[in-house]
Amino acid sequence: MQVVQIVKKFGPVGGMEEYVFQLSSELKHQGVEVVVLCEKSFSKDSSVKIIELGMSIKPRWLSHYQFSQKVSKWLAENPIKKRIIHSHERQSSHHVTTFHTTPFGYDRTPFFRFLSLRNYFYEELERRELKGRDVQVIVPVSNLLGEMMLAKHHGIKEKLSDAIYPAVSITNENPRRNLVPPDGGTIGFIGKEWKRKGLAKVVQIWRDLKKVRPSLRLKVAGPFSEKVNHLFSSDEEGYELLGFVDNKKEFFRSIDLLVHPAKLEAFGMVITEALASGVQVLCSRECGAAEVICANAGSILPENRHFKEWSIFANSLLNRPNQFTYSRSWHSCAEEYRKLYKTILL
Repeated sequence: MQVVQIVKKFGPVGGMEEYVFQLSSELKHQGVEVVVLCEKSFSKDSSVKIIELGMSIKPRWLSHYQFSQKVSKWLAENPIKKRIIHSHERQSSHHVTTFHTTPFGYDRTPFFRFLSLRNYFYEELERRELKGRDVQVIVPVSNLLGEMMLAKHHGIKEKLSDAIYPAVSITNENPRRNLVPPDGGTIGFIGKEWKRKGLAKVVQIWRDLKKVRPSLRLKVAGPFSEKVNHLFSSDEEGYELLGFVDNKKEFFRSIDLLVHPAKLEAFGMVITEALASGVQVLCSRECGAAEVICANAGSILPENRHFKEWSIFANSLLNRPNQFTYSRSWHSCAEEYRKLYKTILL
């Protein structure tokens, strides 16, 4: 059996692309014949057959259509009987699609979706990805995301599977379980899309916590300092704006609690990466990865709760030692997909 993975960029470059890269490599290790169709490869893995179809022109919605046409053309010109087509993009020729992001315009009014030609085409791209003729299984990366998709696209219930969570490449063999100093500690935030991920609220939480923990520090990774300097007063101390961090493991090793009050997050890899590093997490219920947080690994709150309530929970977490270990391997992720592939009717 051959499995074709479809993704515009292929390689260990983070995000969805990392998910496809790691999944493809692990499927190959488990004896599955894997072919990757992409615009451009950033991979040096010679064990997986990679077909580069060339870059498409902008705007982005048009590039999705062009890439889709190239994929369909290649599949037609290279037929094979036992082939499962697994897409991670806005495609039309696939049996399985993995949905990695929130549905288009989900947090906007239905009217917004049709305000422009661009919006109309994004809606059409999403519709055919989920309701195309050959689609048999739709895989969300979290069950929360599955609920969002079902709320918007009512006709997909029979095709929607349980979530297959991303694996976590970060590991910490010796997670810290020591108590944080009662007057201090370090809370962390990471995310380039700092507005959606709730950095402004994290700053409020940090300030409120400093009333009872005067030595508490805040480390912010992701956004460039010039983008978020205005969130802090000129005479304020105890915070660091790190910008882009290449070594996430080092970042997680330097904090005692990750605070992630995102407004909407299909999954949120930083949450599971923190947990795997031995760091407790306080995150919003609107994050898909909140599903994996057990009682001794952190706490979950609705995003719209007042920052003072968030600071109470954060203080409680800082006052207790870490009591957990989280892990999820790409081997397990690939095994779940192999079971799913067996349900496909060719």
